[in-house]
Amino acid sequence: MPYRRRKLLAAVTLIEVMAAMVIVTVAVLGASGYRYYSTLDAKRATMRSAAARVALLLCENWRGRGFDGTSTYDPTAHLGSELDISVLSSGLDYPSGFTALGRYEVVVDNVRYWSVLSWKDDAAAPGLRALNVVVAWAQRQVASPDVTPVMDKEFKLTTYVLD
Repeated sequence: MPYRRRKLLAAVTLIEVMAAMVIVTVAVLGASGYRYYSTLDAKRATMRSAAARVALLLCENWRGRGFDGTSTYDPTAHLGSELDISVLSSGLDYPSGFTALGRYEVVVDNVRYWSVLSWKDDAAAPGLRALNVVVAWAQRQVASPDVTPVMDKEFKLTTYVLD
């Protein structure tokens, strides 16, 4: 009889098996959720970095034209061979008090970015011009180029040029 009793005590019950299955399921779901959100955050960070680089490229290229060239700057002519950029007829609004230079669409790694360039002269400091670049993108990318995405994220950059 002692042999049978030891054998019965060594067996695994159904409740123990179910508890182990629940623990393993929770661990697997947690790990997959972590991987999903870390991948999503990495994609968002990549899009934000690309938007910042586009804004910096537009702003510095525009600023490099000098004070007299800032009101006639055309990024499609100056950056068209190096960047997939086109003119937009409508899109982002420019800040109040600024004069709009133009609205553009820039495509980087199949992600569409909209930008608006605007400028204004500083009345307090003659010969000082503020150059403003706003770049927006959709956090949820749309597969079809015919569908207008909702541009829900923005990156703004302002620099100054002297006369």
